Amino acid sequence: MVDFAKLNTPEGKEEMKQRIEERRRQAKIKEELERKSVCFTGHRPNKLGDCYSLTGDQSKYIKNKLEPILIDLIENEGIERFISGGAIGFDQIAFWTVNGFKKVYYPNIRNIVAVPFKNQASKWNERETQTWYKKMLDMADEVVYVDELPAYKVDGVSIGEYHVSKMQKRNEYMVDHSRIVIAAWDGAKGGTANCVRYARKDGKTLYTLKPQYDYELDVLYGMFG
Repeated sequence: MVDFAKLNTPEGKEEMKQRIEERRRQAKIKEELERKSVCFTGHRPNKLGDCYSLTGDQSKYIKNKLEPILIDLIENEGIERFISGGAIGFDQIAFWTVNGFKKVYYPNIRNIVAVPFKNQASKWNERETQTWYKKMLDMADEVVYVDELPAYKVDGVSIGEYHVSKMQKRNEYMVDHSRIVIAAWDGAKGGTANCVRYARKDGKTLYTLKPQYDYELDVLYGMFG
């Protein structure tokens, strides 16, 4: 309950002023980070030419399509932070592409993984997939477990455990904290489509790599460029 009597005292007014200033400061920090951030969304391997192996030719092909886009964003758009969702397919290809740039060319960029829930990899059976996933979490500059954040919690579902809604919450977190979204999307319905729809509704710039057209790039600019 708000203590209106206290708000009318000099101490109360000063406290309220400090709270407002702190909220503005936090909003400014978030806005600045968002301006420098890109996130990734995309299909699983079966829709991207069966790129199950990160060392396979198809994964390397997608990586080669992605690299010039990232170079342009870093050098011409001031992008410094990259957020990927950690799933097999485009998410992990994007992470390792950024990781290669960080190691060789751009040591100041940050490579972040937004995990929908801690046990995301528990149902993946391939040993190679498990190995690369663990390695990715170890190499990341930051790992965010999205379902542990109050604003993105799924009601009635235990933290750390699977629920389909947590995938969309993870996507919303990534979009909310980015200015640009890069999607490997063929236009079909599904999780990637839902993320794209959320990004456009939120006014974010969308870079779409179209798998059905040899990863041709289409750009739709948002409210913030």
